[in-house]
Amino acid sequence: MKRLFVENLRVATVLAVALALILVALRAFDSTEKPASPHVESLRLAPVPSSAASSAAITGSGVQDSKLEWHDATEFDLEGKGWQDTEASYDRLPVRAKTIVPTSVWDLGKQSAGLCVRFETDAPEFDVRWSLTSGNLAMPHMPATGVSGVDVYAADKSGHWQFVQIGRPAKQEDNITSISTGAQKGHARAFLVYLPLYNGTSKLEIGIPPGESIRKTSPRPAAASRPIVVYGTSIVQGGCASRPGMSHVAILGRRLNRPMINLGFSGSGKMEPEVATLLTDLDPAAFMIDCLWNISGLPADEISNRIKNFIRIIRKARPLTPIVLVGQSNIHAAAHPTGPTRAQEYAVKQLTAEGVKGLFTIPGKDLIGSDGDATVDGVHPNDLGMERQAEAMLPVLRKALSSGTAGHP
Repeated sequence: MKRLFVENLRVATVLAVALALILVALRAFDSTEKPASPHVESLRLAPVPSSAASSAAITGSGVQDSKLEWHDATEFDLEGKGWQDTEASYDRLPVRAKTIVPTSVWDLGKQSAGLCVRFETDAPEFDVRWSLTSGNLAMPHMPATGVSGVDVYAADKSGHWQFVQIGRPAKQEDNITSISTGAQKGHARAFLVYLPLYNGTSKLEIGIPPGESIRKTSPRPAAASRPIVVYGTSIVQGGCASRPGMSHVAILGRRLNRPMINLGFSGSGKMEPEVATLLTDLDPAAFMIDCLWNISGLPADEISNRIKNFIRIIRKARPLTPIVLVGQSNIHAAAHPTGPTRAQEYAVKQLTAEGVKGLFTIPGKDLIGSDGDATVDGVHPNDLGMERQAEAMLPVLRKALSSGTAGHP
């Protein structure tokens, strides 16, 4: 019995020593390498933290250089804006639309999707500084760079646009990013800055070192000066591209070397007659309509009637302008053509029988593929899906633009 007691005492002593050593080690770790508390993201529209440390890391220089000469972006060419009489500089709809279109369309029209600024500079570097109308910088399925960032492209010697750098938003006011241009004194390069897709832009400035030049770009050739107007859903607005230049509307603009007017309204591309009437203010090279996802819950005959009425309003005011209608995308090959796509095809057939000319269609089956890799949620395209959509749309748009109806004065 005595031997057993001694043995147990020995074991207890060993365990006590081991525990003491562990506690000492834990205290040392706690005092020198204590990890930060875990942060759990909530699944909602949420602003990105804007601490000074993260701002410097996220936005390039992260420091406002007081020695730069700042130019308001409205000094340069602002493309993608169909109306000049807007409530704010970077709104997409005219003031009078506030009492005409649904409230959701008006509110979304204050987001700067599709707007871009073109300029030329020979500065070796420049800064972009921008402020937003909302502190909600990101969405659960779309990053802050796409929702609230700016996206910079430069033209190479052959005139093709190449990605240069993204401006990552860290806060609502005075985000800043620095761009190295590769330009040389006396040899200006053309730049393109896309504005945020799902946030409004309240201010945009370009800062260059003193003594460097910056100016508007040369006008586009007359044959490529008239824009393409794209009206539709959240997908048209740019959901869910990782950055503004990767929306399919922006990609099409670079591929066709033509201005684009993005009239995508998330959840609100419903082809109301009031919106059709508003679109007749514009005189583009072509209209492209992509609304089926937002009216897919309607009965087939109502979808067809809504499409026919919408097209008739546009065609009455713009008898020669090509109109391209986009089918409904779907990641499942067996789903094509979807019910809404069939309803649209029926409407086009009836309109054609009435004598309406200049109508073109893009099949939904060609838009995003069926491998499941091209969306973030089964519906909204990621960058791969945006690229696939642009590739599917390009040949039809080129055909429409080369048709006899596209070249009217």
